Amino acid sequence: MNTKSLSERDGQLINNWYIVCLTVEVGKKPIRRVLYDTPYVIFKDENGSLVCLEDRCLHRGAKLSEGSCKKGEIKCPYHGWTYNKEGVVTDIPSEGDSFKSNYKIGRPHQFEKDGVLWICPTNAKPSSDIPVWNFPYFNDLEWSHYFMITDFENEVTNLVENFMDVPHTVFVHSGWFRNKTQINVPMSVITKSGRVLIEYNQKDDKIGGVMNLLLNPKKSPMVHTDEFIYPNITRVDYSFGSQYGFVINSQISPVSTLKSRVYTYIAYKLVALNTLAKPLVQFYTRSVIEQDVSIMKNQSDNLKLDMSPRYYSTKADAVHLAIEKLRETGVNEQDSVNSIEKNINTEFWI
Repeated sequence: MNTKSLSERDGQLINNWYIVCLTVEVGKKPIRRVLYDTPYVIFKDENGSLVCLEDRCLHRGAKLSEGSCKKGEIKCPYHGWTYNKEGVVTDIPSEGDSFKSNYKIGRPHQFEKDGVLWICPTNAKPSSDIPVWNFPYFNDLEWSHYFMITDFENEVTNLVENFMDVPHTVFVHSGWFRNKTQINVPMSVITKSGRVLIEYNQKDDKIGGVMNLLLNPKKSPMVHTDEFIYPNITRVDYSFGSQYGFVINSQISPVSTLKSRVYTYIAYKLVALNTLAKPLVQFYTRSVIEQDVSIMKNQSDNLKLDMSPRYYSTKADAVHLAIEKLRETGVNEQDSVNSIEKNINTEFWI
């Protein structure tokens, strides 16, 4: 069994941007989040912008997230040590007026945009100066969107493969997504520039159940593509002509061994039905993702016993093998990820 910690096993993968919270999660009180086994406290500065520091007081290690905030600073609940938004200690009550200190707590690289706070959880230089990912149609008024937060008992590679896996839908999501029909599905798997794009060429493809009626009332041909964006993002697109569309965009934040938090961004365009359809779309997406939560726990229960299993693959797993290649390369040679190029044309049955 592999006894290394998650950060040890992930190597250079850690030197990337990860979502640590949604902006709307932070109110007057600080919150605590964990990324790569490191606890962080998030609070608002005097201007209302989010601040992320390590959630461990320098004095005796208490949780700052259970302290209080005032004028953009955070005070430890144990002995009152106070930190500003840069992580610098600004007050030690027991020192009185003679207080002098150059103590500073860990403050990761951080950037707030599109309603989320991204951080790079190491002292190393992140892979880019700011997060390069933009959520699809975030500022397009013709599209509605929302976020879902889901905790999974599994790790990034397995979750990415699950989110981009068509064959499992007829078993895990039977009746909700697709049904087993023994249809041949040709696909192209294109690896380039740190991405894996899958184009499906299935004739008369469609999402099953009531969602097909809602998303595609005009019965237009459906175009389905999946994409993995190194190191931890998936994007699943369904388009139905020029008027209707549905996007499932997931960013996976590694919490610890076999624990991840997934921030799923859902965007959809249903012309005049966007507002009316939202409760139904939210119910549908939450129901489907909870089915994935269950099957990912099923897998992780065995991974707890053996973190280095041997997998047997078929043609349908060309997607998974391409993703694994990028992430395995990124562990030790992150600079080489964008140079990997490969095109595969194959087929499978559902």
